[in-house]
Amino acid sequence: MMHDEIGEGKVVTGVPLSADLAVTRDTTLADGTHIHTQNQTKVYRDADGRVRREIGFELNTPATGVAKRNMIVITDPVAGKRYVLNPQNKTAHVMPLQLPTKWQGPPPPDGEAGQQSTNANVNREQLGTKTINGLQAQGTRVTRTIPAGQIGNDRAIEVVTERWYSTDLQLPLTTTHTDPMMGTMTTTLTNINRTAPDTSLFQVPSDYTIKTGKQGDVMYMPMKP
Repeated sequence: MMHDEIGEGKVVTGVPLSADLAVTRDTTLADGTHIHTQNQTKVYRDADGRVRREIGFELNTPATGVAKRNMIVITDPVAGKRYVLNPQNKTAHVMPLQLPTKWQGPPPPDGEAGQQSTNANVNREQLGTKTINGLQAQGTRVTRTIPAGQIGNDRAIEVVTERWYSTDLQLPLTTTHTDPMMGTMTTTLTNINRTAPDTSLFQVPSDYTIKTGKQGDVMYMPMKP
């Protein structure tokens, strides 16, 4: 999804921005119950390809109930490091940054690059272009079919990802992923500002305690109740 392409995907230089990223999830249970959730992420990118993501989410436990929390992820390809900041206890976990192999052009949904010619159950469609929030976007729809009987299903299941990608920003403006087993998740980039963000946003605050880890370690962010 879009989160993977902002900070964790390819390094984009020379295109600074700040924007809001809304992530909505809609699921309908077997008894007809509808569940809707929405989270907001603030994203920043500087001209050197550094990315800051301020990720908001909710924790819901029997002991604490619903509590809003946030964490900050800074990806710094210049220093080769990734920081995960916990504002609740002012700690910053720093790890080596493993950059992905560069992909030229719009990244295909769900890693479907090259699969259309080798996987008969994956169909890729070009949807043309349209304007979204004043930006030209190129549309792609990828449909993955799970044949009947493959996972115990009595009928074929279609999982569809539709993405509208801005070559100017080198980011998707909106992505909708529909999976009958999991529901629909939509990510939308709004309030886009092309002004370069302040450099301090890509630095660990001086009053944070830095903790180091090895590449591949699971990042654990303990949250205060």
